[in-house]
Amino acid sequence: MIRIRTITALATVTALVATTACSDDSVGPDDQIDVTADIALIAADATDEDLGLMGGMVPSGPGGGFGGFGDRTVTRSRTFLEADGTEMEAYDPLLTATILTEMETRGDVTRGDLSLSIERTRTMTVSGLEGEETERTFDGLGTDARTRVVTSDARGERSFEMSGSLVVDGVVRAVDRESRPWPLSGTITRTMDVTILNGPNGDETRSSVVTVTFDGTQFATMTVDGEIFEVDLANRGRDRMRRHRGGQGGP
Repeated sequence: MIRIRTITALATVTALVATTACSDDSVGPDDQIDVTADIALIAADATDEDLGLMGGMVPSGPGGGFGGFGDRTVTRSRTFLEADGTEMEAYDPLLTATILTEMETRGDVTRGDLSLSIERTRTMTVSGLEGEETERTFDGLGTDARTRVVTSDARGERSFEMSGSLVVDGVVRAVDRESRPWPLSGTITRTMDVTILNGPNGDETRSSVVTVTFDGTQFATMTVDGEIFEVDLANRGRDRMRRHRGGQGGP
């Protein structure tokens, strides 16, 4: 097992320009205060971090590296396994079949109109690595023990305190990230307990289930308690979110 402690690991995020379908409603500052949209935005930001973790789980080669975490304290351990489950002393690009990563992240970060204070754990595996692989599969569990969020825009400032759990289920990513940069399939599901301070109804607490589904394009589908959003994975900020017309249950 290899253990690494990294202080203030710096994220590298690809910035692209994207367009969205005209049939969707933008979640922007002209809307009324919308807690569901705020939860969707926070979940999208957390999804960026999870994808960054996936990109750093393989220590070398295409899609490797250590990124996606921002200026935070990160404690990480990795275990390399052969196809029969035997633990390896070091990573071998041809013989390693699976990597288990356990990580804890703490710190503060500001991105656009979001300010976050986080305490998260992740236990993740990446499999399908043996030989000259073209795709890798990610699965895992996680917790958000404490996430304090302040979002501020033209509609005012809202504060959130969040905790919950995470399931990463069969997220497939290509080794060649230049030709196929986005997750090809799979889901990330969060169960979140959210306390809203200074929300549209005063202070309130709600539980939400948020699922992000990938299909190989830069536009992932997110459901927040059944309400559907489109998320631009190549963008950051509130304008990356599009709420589908028609309310809950379909576009």
